[in-house]
Amino acid sequence: MRKQKVFHTIFISLIICVAGCVSENEEPVWYLQAGDALPQFEVTTIEGKKVNSADSYVADLIIVFFNTTCPDCRRELPILQKQYEENLKRPEDTQKIYICISREENAVDVERYWTENNLTLPVSPQTDRSIYSMFASIGIPRIFYAKNGIIIRTCEP
Repeated sequence: MRKQKVFHTIFISLIICVAGCVSENEEPVWYLQAGDALPQFEVTTIEGKKVNSADSYVADLIIVFFNTTCPDCRRELPILQKQYEENLKRPEDTQKIYICISREENAVDVERYWTENNLTLPVSPQTDRSIYSMFASIGIPRIFYAKNGIIIRTCEP
């Protein structure tokens, strides 16, 4: 009888602990959508060029969040590369500004991947989520199209 009571107490305690842990740390899933204001940010590409939210007032700004270990990102980046190359053939007044921003990945790994895959898209390696967290809580690749300080379209996983 005593063993049964101890087991019952441990079992109830375990259920309470697990239930508390599951709901306590859950964060809501969110991401910016069409019509939302573009967050103010500035990044520097590996070539040293600055890209920021104010660029959306000059041209359409395409912001791509990725990580080179992400299979979906690996599929999406070559498609974006082709779009970028086509964009460069346009007259200068109709060109778009592209910026690929890594999520939690160092510059060495990003540059290596860019070189190995012949990517020329402008890229800004970020070792944390500080820029990414202005745009979304989860999910990559995540692409935002912005114009005049407003998100006009998104593509998400």
